[in-house]
Amino acid sequence: SFSECTAVVFGGGMYVVNSGVVSLESARFVECTSTQAAVYLTGIDRLALTNSQFVDNIASRAPAALFFNSGIATTDSLLRNTTFFGNSAPGNITILAASPLTWDCPLGSWMPSVGQLFGDLSGCNRLCAEGHYGNASDHFTSDCSGPCWLGHFCPEGSVLPHKCPAGTHMPNRRAANISDCFLCAPGQYQPETGQEECLPCAAGSFSPDVGSAACEACPMGGVCEDAGAASRLVWQPCPAGSFNPNRGSSSSAACELCPVGTASAVPGAESSETCSPCEPGHFAATPGLSKCERCSAGSYQNDTGATSCRACEAGSY
Repeated sequence: SFSECTAVVFGGGMYVVNSGVVSLESARFVECTSTQAAVYLTGIDRLALTNSQFVDNIASRAPAALFFNSGIATTDSLLRNTTFFGNSAPGNITILAASPLTWDCPLGSWMPSVGQLFGDLSGCNRLCAEGHYGNASDHFTSDCSGPCWLGHFCPEGSVLPHKCPAGTHMPNRRAANISDCFLCAPGQYQPETGQEECLPCAAGSFSPDVGSAACEACPMGGVCEDAGAASRLVWQPCPAGSFNPNRGSSSSAACELCPVGTASAVPGAESSETCSPCEPGHFAATPGLSKCERCSAGSYQNDTGATSCRACEAGSY
């Protein structure tokens, strides 16, 4: 611990020049006074500053707490879990890093590696920008790990992208909020989360609303032949003389014909119960009739559900 230390020029608590590695663990610099910085490090190879505190240090020239300048072109200097509070220098500058200084940040945050840092600091105090995410601890720009993924959104400080919900899609990167996810248009759906595009409703179904996670099956009694339908108005009823007991049909082949001996005048029928047996005097020789045919002169039929008529016997009519 360095308390109430004083230096005429640099480093009220510590001054190191042209050295190798400087490692400080659980150090405290409190109420140190100098011209510049409580800890002044220049020309060193590497700094490791961990679990330390800089409190109420005063400098007549910025920075108040820490000046760092490495003597080598590349450095893996690291600052971890260190706080700066109540330090005072012109411009409220607390840290001046003339060489890269990597902060060990919580995921979703970042700190600049060079330049001036101001005021009180408790670890990393900058969140990854909205539309971006940060899943590493050494980010030094607001872009962090990079732009948000397709099909996802990233609020400020995101560790990983969040999936857009079912019924939506996101075809662009850098979406920032769940409200940025586009709702699927009528005639489309998306059952999965985190998707780039919506899907067209298949033939045999439709979607009348925006934001659908599933399409509605075409009603019984008819068919929906068009893909991407946005309304049940595309539903076409099975013609009279046929019926369809199934939902989700996409072809007229799904309409089943009333059997021979029966007929149905009702279009859009859902059941074979609408196929009524022909009355006496009538017949249906072929399937799929809308009405039974009348027996012609010289023939008769006294049964129901007949498929043909009987010829009158000689001497009768």
